[in-house]
Amino acid sequence: MKKSIILLSCVILFSVTVMTSCLKVKDPVPQTVLKVGLVGGIAGFNDAGFNHAILAGLQQIAYDFPILCQARETPTSADFEKNINYFIANGYNLIITSSYDAAQATIAAATANPKTDFIILDYSMASPPANLLCAVFDVDQSSFPCGFLAAYWAFKQNQSNPVAGFVAGVDIPEIRQFSVSYTHGVAYFDSIYQKSVGVLGYFATSFNDSLQGVRLADSLLKQNVSTIFAFGGITGNGALYKVKEAGKYAMGVDVDQFYSIPAVGPVLLTSCMKGLGNMTYGLVRSFYFNHFSGGTIVHGTLDNGGVGIAPFHNFNSQIPDSIKLALSDVISGIKNGTIKTGWPQ
Repeated sequence: MKKSIILLSCVILFSVTVMTSCLKVKDPVPQTVLKVGLVGGIAGFNDAGFNHAILAGLQQIAYDFPILCQARETPTSADFEKNINYFIANGYNLIITSSYDAAQATIAAATANPKTDFIILDYSMASPPANLLCAVFDVDQSSFPCGFLAAYWAFKQNQSNPVAGFVAGVDIPEIRQFSVSYTHGVAYFDSIYQKSVGVLGYFATSFNDSLQGVRLADSLLKQNVSTIFAFGGITGNGALYKVKEAGKYAMGVDVDQFYSIPAVGPVLLTSCMKGLGNMTYGLVRSFYFNHFSGGTIVHGTLDNGGVGIAPFHNFNSQIPDSIKLALSDVISGIKNGTIKTGWPQ
């Protein structure tokens, strides 16, 4: 497969609001020359979610600052090492990767090249090398209220046998963080309103198989599931299309998929969002101004805008004020620690 290379100098996809937590540092003198390389995830930059959002953040920083940025597609796992080595060989100051697929190659490269700095998004480790910064998203904080809303909507659709469902990506901790907290959100709805909403879900074997997403969603729909939360990359996108075809209801992930996949917008209650573009922008901006917290882990949370839930769009008028208020209370409770999301287990 031909490798796609994207040069970013003054290209912009959409505006990015910089995450405030990344900017609480007095800006010193910026670096005079800065080259930033982005190694894309296997699902590709056209995934209408995770990878696309990271690329958009990099495109925005390349537009706003005199930074030379380049992004390279990663068709297979073997290409992570190749792409990282390309940026090292070409003297890039900062290399950005993402997720568990890229972790082994990123850690190995950071260890072997202490003069090159690295950021890995959506992955954490106990003790990162001094030149590697891990950025993670506390998605349990946003998936929990999505579960609460899904439970309400499932009950609204079928009071005699309400079932909320999910189609997940590969069964890894970063994905279970969604499923566990989503399930706890459903249970919290049950406890508040004395209901009994069931939860069914499947984990996929790939993030890049839309047909598998279709099959998994179809199986859930045949088991009376009316509301499906899809968090599995392109596989999850396939599930969204199946839900749309069936005339049922869904929730998106990573970005507001009402906009990123307009075709499924009419059935989306909300999306469980990560501030991927914001985080990318903010961390590169900090690096540009000579502030890099290598060897540490930064978190995107409800408090700093790193995670959140999207607007209800077409369903705003159909969700009663009492449920909106309850969701607001849930979010406040998660922020102040009085409501536990169930993660970590």
